[in-house]
Amino acid sequence: MNRPLNTLGALAAGALAMYYLDPELGARRRALLADLLRSGLPGERRQAAARSRQARRAYLRATHADPRSDAELRDRIQQRLGRMVSHPGAISVDVDNGVVRLSGGVLAKERDDLLAQVHEMPGVQKLVNAMTAHDNPQEIAARSDPAVSQEVTNR
Repeated sequence: MNRPLNTLGALAAGALAMYYLDPELGARRRALLADLLRSGLPGERRQAAARSRQARRAYLRATHADPRSDAELRDRIQQRLGRMVSHPGAISVDVDNGVVRLSGGVLAKERDDLLAQVHEMPGVQKLVNAMTAHDNPQEIAARSDPAVSQEVTNR
């Protein structure tokens, strides 16, 4: 009983090898197989697209957050800014119905991490980035502190 099963397996392996190692069409078939493996199965693509559509719709849902929770969320974000960026005073935080808007100046190397951490905070429905990224920390200090701004312009 084992021998016919081995023979059938060997025949299937040979047919598969002939199919993919064919000198004329084998390269195309191997490329198609590689693309399929890299991008996932067609059903997985449809599922991923459906999840993406659901996520987009989540932003369109009306939220019914009360002003107290918005104020609490704003306070939590402002408290954590000191641990997330080097110039927390230069960033303004506004919250309306769970939609967080960050504005002001931030270092370019700190921006992406800041946005990711704020977006993951409980209560954040949507995050709006209105911050200006700077490469030089002195640019942020100059914009947030008028005394420093005068000192920089007097040089």
